[in-house]
Amino acid sequence: MKTTILALMLLVVVQSYTRKVMCEVEEEAKWPAGSYCILRAGGSCPPGFSPYDGYIRSIKMFNETPKYLKPANIGDSVIKHHVVGHKDSDLYLRGCCKFS
Repeated sequence: MKTTILALMLLVVVQSYTRKVMCEVEEEAKWPAGSYCILRAGGSCPPGFSPYDGYIRSIKMFNETPKYLKPANIGDSVIKHHVVGHKDSDLYLRGCCKFS
């Protein structure tokens, strides 16, 4: 009987703590007021933001070596060679913006 009561008390404490942590996380997820943009990741924007995309393709470069171009994916944004073996590159920016 004592073990059952202790187990139930522990369950209540764990559930209460879990609810408290989840509420704190939800409060932290609010974005500050103002007009600004963030880089998008995961394909969609947070609530209150709208998707905005832009790109520059076939950027002429002096050289295609890593000294001048480091391909990367940053969230949903991409920096890459336009065509491997050519001195061109592409920049795709995918963001989310909100305006007050």
